[in-house]
Amino acid sequence: MYTMDPLEVAAGWVNGYEPLPMPEPGTPRTVLAELLRPHLRKSPCLVAFSGGRDSSVLLAAAVALARREGLPLPTPITLSYPDAADTDESEWQQAVLTHLGLTHRVVLTVHDEHDPLGPVATPILRRHGLIWPPNIAPTLRMLSMARGGTLLTGEGGDEAFGLKRVTPLTKILKSRGRASPRVYADVPKALAPAALRRRSALRDRYRRPWLHPDVEADLARKDAADLTAFSLHAGRNTWQFATRRSARIGYETVRALAAELDVTYVQAFAEPAMVAAVAAAGGFLGWTGRAATMRSLFGDLLPREVLERRSKALFANAVFTRHTRDFARRWNGTGVDTDLVNPEALRDNWLSPTPHAPSMSLLQQAWLAQRR
Repeated sequence: MYTMDPLEVAAGWVNGYEPLPMPEPGTPRTVLAELLRPHLRKSPCLVAFSGGRDSSVLLAAAVALARREGLPLPTPITLSYPDAADTDESEWQQAVLTHLGLTHRVVLTVHDEHDPLGPVATPILRRHGLIWPPNIAPTLRMLSMARGGTLLTGEGGDEAFGLKRVTPLTKILKSRGRASPRVYADVPKALAPAALRRRSALRDRYRRPWLHPDVEADLARKDAADLTAFSLHAGRNTWQFATRRSARIGYETVRALAAELDVTYVQAFAEPAMVAAVAAAGGFLGWTGRAATMRSLFGDLLPREVLERRSKALFANAVFTRHTRDFARRWNGTGVDTDLVNPEALRDNWLSPTPHAPSMSLLQQAWLAQRR
């Protein structure tokens, strides 16, 4: 398991890239079928299914392949959060299941079990210590239902199919004069030299209020360097997502935890072969946006309204629950690096209505220190 350094723990993020050669690309649909085929032959084969575009496409592709080749159908597995209304995607889920003709799925109900200090995460913390990523509980719940088989997820889809640095220019070139004025305003930002883009990233940066000002400024420079590194070439930009240390380390961690449960864990859209295929298909300009990408690659699998949906579930209120707040109220401020962190600001964050997700690693670090 990867050991985060003190700044990574305080920031709740792992910066940087691991330069990797891009594999020889195939076509996205051929590569996806090759990825899915061996897992469909195992039982159980579960597909993490939220109703979002990535999980819906993955489920549809797996079902289509299984029917075409006479393989067992995969089983969708869904997490249901009855106490968090912003997570509800039941209408989208039912629309996809009806379209695919699926009647069987596994539904796991979630109340406060997925809290960073809840009953799913804390045994892992006791066994392995602090790990990246910290929000492991939802995946562990699904992995526990896939023992002896496979859990397929659509993780990585946002990066593989989402907007790229060059996208504003692509929209203008492919819009035939119908692009909005806002898109034209975004083009100079995309084409700006690195120094100007770095300055813009620093100005608009995400702020972590629990860090001391000098630490926050140091971290902002790291975040800005990561953003500034993105290539104007859409395909290369796509491949850069696959080389991020945060993504690669996180994937390795979850695969190791899955192996402890005798499960093969697969992030289909983060697999190097799949990322390389999407990168090659996009070329320099890529597509005009997320919806256009999904239509181009998967338009035959799902209704257009599913591929083009703009809404997205929000899980902030489903993560930090009473376990976090109970700990924060009795926490004495110890167990975190006070050279980096202001404990009072950190406590205020944990007790706020919407705690910042990157404070999760510090929360778990403080909990582990208290247990020691």
